[in-house]
Amino acid sequence: MAVLEVQHITHTYAAGSPFEQHAIRDVSLATVEGELLGIIGHTGSGKSTLIQHLNGLLRPSDGRILLDGRDIWENPKKIRDIRFAVGMVFQYPEYQLFEDTIYKDIAFGPRNMGLGEEEIDRRVRRAAADVGLSDELLEKSPFDLSGGEKRRAAIAGVLAMEPEVLILDEPTAGLDPRGREQILAMIQDYRTRSGKTVLLVSHSMEDIARLADRVLVMRHGGVAMLDTVERVFARADELEEMGLTVPAVTKILLLLRQSGIDVGTDVYTVDQAVERLLPLLGGERGC
Repeated sequence: MAVLEVQHITHTYAAGSPFEQHAIRDVSLATVEGELLGIIGHTGSGKSTLIQHLNGLLRPSDGRILLDGRDIWENPKKIRDIRFAVGMVFQYPEYQLFEDTIYKDIAFGPRNMGLGEEEIDRRVRRAAADVGLSDELLEKSPFDLSGGEKRRAAIAGVLAMEPEVLILDEPTAGLDPRGREQILAMIQDYRTRSGKTVLLVSHSMEDIARLADRVLVMRHGGVAMLDTVERVFARADELEEMGLTVPAVTKILLLLRQSGIDVGTDVYTVDQAVERLLPLLGGERGC
């Protein structure tokens, strides 16, 4: 059974008015337990609207969202529990840090869950370790941390709630290369170690190619593609027609293919490119 399942959801803004607009229309998907699902799409494709439905921030105009087989809107008075179970990390989450210490910020979610102090402390320290923050940083003010450390502290605040599903919306936006690599490594490590389902929204095709098992491509509020990374990036020409930038290495090999060199269509990482090109280079040298 899927951990999180979306069944034909539609969301309409200003329904019945002259300004009626379908932000998403008839979207369906089902996550696989423990997978990392990448979500990509051009600006305005419906990515943000979709993920805000997954933990009850928005309610669909039509269709259902199921968590462990149960409609999340079955009891609207308990929708807050869904937000603990489906953790959401928004873009620039460090702007939401507000306590005088990092410890208190990370503890905010678990405390609102009504947990005891001993369990809160365990979760705070575990989440901090998950994102690579030392115990001594926990007593510092958020304003004393670097941009990357603030981002990791904000993510830790969501991890401390120990959600069944973790959703990250552009988690590396605005970070320098070092901070970006730290966040990506943290996501990869968390997913591998915890076995939790992770949904990653990103404009970076390289990040999606590196981390995801499957990719959801959104277009005009609907699902354009939903398949394995290999099969989605094999359709690079279609992605580019949608205004999406494929990984640079994929683009290079597409140019080689267009010039008559048979390198296939399913290369999207540097390691794959090396594996695909070395035999060709070896053949040329032997001529």
